[in-house]
Amino acid sequence: MDSSIPYLSKEIPVTLQISFARLRAVFYRGDWRPLRRRLTMTSQNDFPSDALDALELSAALAWMAESAATPGGKRLLIASRPEMAFADRLDRQKRGLEAWQAVRTECAPGIAGVGDLAQVIEAAYKRLLEGEELLIVADFLDLQKRLELWVKQNSDFTALGDLMAAAPDCQPLRHKLRRAIGRRGEILDEAHPDLASARRQVHKLRDRRAKRMEEVAGQLHRAGVLRQRQPVQRADRLLLAVKATQAGRSRGVVHDRSQSGDTLFMEPTDVLEISNLMVEAQGLVRRIIEQVLRALTRSVLDQKDELGYIEACMSDLDLAFAAGRWAFAVDGSYASCEGEVLTLRQARHPLLQRQMGIEEVRELSLALGRDFELLVVTGPNTGGKTVVLKTIGLLAALGLCGLPISAPEGCNIPALKGIHADIGDQQSLETSLSTFSGHLVRTLRILKYAKPGSLVLLDELGTGTDPEEGAALGQSVLEELLARKALTIANTHLGGLKIFSTDVPRAENASMEFDPETLSPRYSLLVGVPGASHAVEVAERLGLPLPLVERARKLAHRAGGAEKLLADVGRVRRDAELLRESAEELEAEAREAKVRIEIDEEDSRRLAEIRQREAEEAFIEHRRHMMVLIEEQARPLAGRTRGPVAEEWQEVLRKLRTEIDDCDLGKRWLAFLGGLKKGDTVYVPKFRERLKVLKIQRKRGILKLRYGNLDVELPMREVSWVEPPPGG
Repeated sequence: MDSSIPYLSKEIPVTLQISFARLRAVFYRGDWRPLRRRLTMTSQNDFPSDALDALELSAALAWMAESAATPGGKRLLIASRPEMAFADRLDRQKRGLEAWQAVRTECAPGIAGVGDLAQVIEAAYKRLLEGEELLIVADFLDLQKRLELWVKQNSDFTALGDLMAAAPDCQPLRHKLRRAIGRRGEILDEAHPDLASARRQVHKLRDRRAKRMEEVAGQLHRAGVLRQRQPVQRADRLLLAVKATQAGRSRGVVHDRSQSGDTLFMEPTDVLEISNLMVEAQGLVRRIIEQVLRALTRSVLDQKDELGYIEACMSDLDLAFAAGRWAFAVDGSYASCEGEVLTLRQARHPLLQRQMGIEEVRELSLALGRDFELLVVTGPNTGGKTVVLKTIGLLAALGLCGLPISAPEGCNIPALKGIHADIGDQQSLETSLSTFSGHLVRTLRILKYAKPGSLVLLDELGTGTDPEEGAALGQSVLEELLARKALTIANTHLGGLKIFSTDVPRAENASMEFDPETLSPRYSLLVGVPGASHAVEVAERLGLPLPLVERARKLAHRAGGAEKLLADVGRVRRDAELLRESAEELEAEAREAKVRIEIDEEDSRRLAEIRQREAEEAFIEHRRHMMVLIEEQARPLAGRTRGPVAEEWQEVLRKLRTEIDDCDLGKRWLAFLGGLKKGDTVYVPKFRERLKVLKIQRKRGILKLRYGNLDVELPMREVSWVEPPPGG
């Protein structure tokens, strides 16, 4: 390994070196905003990992990452966390909205087919890069070029365009790699002036050795010295299988012998000399290739900051399209992030939707923070209360990550100051925690860190101990969270907590819908409708003797009739809720109709633009073919005529040119050619490249262009515009 390659200090972990490189790239671009945003991130105590694990955020992100096309995009998605700075969330969401629109209108670019650029850069600090790794760098830069062209062709996507515009230009490195590396990662002859001749020498010596070996093998085989005539190859050496008893009749070097000792594997002396020459030639080829790899590795390291910044930009862009594809697949959207009200409309749990199908998952709607900050959800077991908490918490976390949610447009997830969750039973024999103690430990931590604007999700509040004491403790916790103006949703079976929320300002009841006929849950959240547990009714349906059922009803009535009160209130509120839901459905239908109309208009406009571009490209190609026919066939034919016939030919050619150039597209084409000047950029279809104009020879109809490090001359008819044509 050449010690002159500028490796960083081995005392610094390579992953940190890559991070430092990206920070340097930020300064290189003169953009301090990413650094400033990361310094204003919310504390992780406000988004504890156990709460996010309970909400299954990692599983949702892993599902979304399946749509990512690049390793960097996958890593970025999986590493997303809701404590990201608000400005970063807005930027990610703007890019995601544009990518989502591109996916919906079927004009998204292809991003697949690249390797892990970050790993290649990391490997370059340790050793020489292999041809396959350098090919990854070239492929990545190819993809950057294609995406830059895509954002130019889709100028409406300004956020994605700004992202690509921020990426540095490493195209000279791309050209250098393409000239040196083949499509399978092999080093091309053009990579070094001596490589082709060195490889030809190896081939010549190999052919010479094979010919000489054939001659020697024929002689020895006829003499009965060999076990077989066909040579065997061992470590790039050609050997003959010689009978041990006949070894004295052949001259050469023994490299190996069979296990029985009856056969010797010998390299004839005449062949040995040629093999030694071939080994020297192969060594020269290896040294030249190593020299090429060393130079290319150094080139990669020289631009490690720029490449790191490009990889970061491409990962962000890949994330945007992966999220857009996921949103399209789950019939989701991006939530707005205004004000302080958490609004969900027809929201679904994405993981349940993946498991069961969208038709089988019940939707939920609520506006937490508008009329109330505290929502107490009641209802029987297995009614879906925990699913409600997980749905709200998971969608809130996804929204804070700047990612789409599994709900239609019209939702809002504000800049929450934290997400805290006590979901599930975390009793433990090892830590001597009972169910009640486990809930209490998490509740104490929530009370320590919850603040105004935090989202708090409490499952089975007050359970695991005496119902009266549990209700009292639960009420005190809810009163504290309400006083802090934390957005709180609590599930409970305790009657005291059910009644508590009916009389407290900024608090509301909700219940899981229950079918009174079948006594089975319907899994729908009814906000504003308190629910009863229906324990006596369920027991009766399951066969509890009638005398015991009647006795239970009397005892429940003596206890204060809380269940009957809740049932009566629930019926009244349910009627009002049904009226409200009906109005909201009508409003949602009107909003969706408006969105569909806007989408149809946008689709029509974009389709018209695509058709226009196709027509322009077809015209340019057709005009080029027509001009070739006129100049290369018709004009020479006309030149061989004399007199009136020649004049008629010239008139026909003049009319043909006029007919071609007199249409709207023809006039725009002539205006394009007439407006060309030195320094402009044109597109060359035969090269599939955008090239810079160095010189214009209008009389000859020739353009001199810069192609990589070469200057090429092309007829004007071989180029096209890269921006909309004049008048377009």
